[in-house]
Amino acid sequence: MSGRLLVSVSSIFDQTRSAADRLISDLRADGIEVSLLVAPRIDGDWRLAKDKDTLTWLEQQRERGHELILNGFDQAVQGRRSEFANLERHEARLRLTGAIRQMQKIGFEFQIFAPPRWRMSEGTFAVLPEFDFNVAASTRGLHNLDTGEFLACRNLSVGEGFGAAKWWRKNVIKAVTRGAEKGNTVRLSASARNLTNPKVAADFREAALAALDLGAQVQTYSQAAAQLA
Repeated sequence: MSGRLLVSVSSIFDQTRSAADRLISDLRADGIEVSLLVAPRIDGDWRLAKDKDTLTWLEQQRERGHELILNGFDQAVQGRRSEFANLERHEARLRLTGAIRQMQKIGFEFQIFAPPRWRMSEGTFAVLPEFDFNVAASTRGLHNLDTGEFLACRNLSVGEGFGAAKWWRKNVIKAVTRGAEKGNTVRLSASARNLTNPKVAADFREAALAALDLGAQVQTYSQAAAQLA
């Protein structure tokens, strides 16, 4: 049985956009669609609303059919923790409301939510039905918020609070290969911060191609969640 391959890139802003673009273009040429995790604020003073070049680039990616996923509100606050990892309902609601409003002002709306580093508190998950999300993704897997169905599939990350060293990347490639051979859903994600290193980008692409070569079917998060209905 063929499995699924879901690929995503996060932490896209002015200093990482070029590296993300190179990888996404390479994977597109390989027949692999990449979902883009987007946040209105990253790294202190950076604001998507004020970065016209990144705004234009994201609009172009959306026109090309790349799926956009809301990836939090203000990643700069997380420090060693993840922004939505421990929030109670009230704070999660406030942050989600702020993120959605800021993104709507610049022309972006989202059906999918994935917290930074995929770490989602029970309070965050509990308030998601108050918004217009159809899908949520966490470290545990994929949630169809319309039906309540859940697909267990852990994420294999390069960067994003996880490793990016050579030994880690090799382990990711091995884990991808094992999962694809079993026909499992393979979720691969990378922080664009780490993709500025050509060796990291090359190994991440190798991992995605390994799953593809073993018969995994490329899907977006929305496509995979729709199959849970």
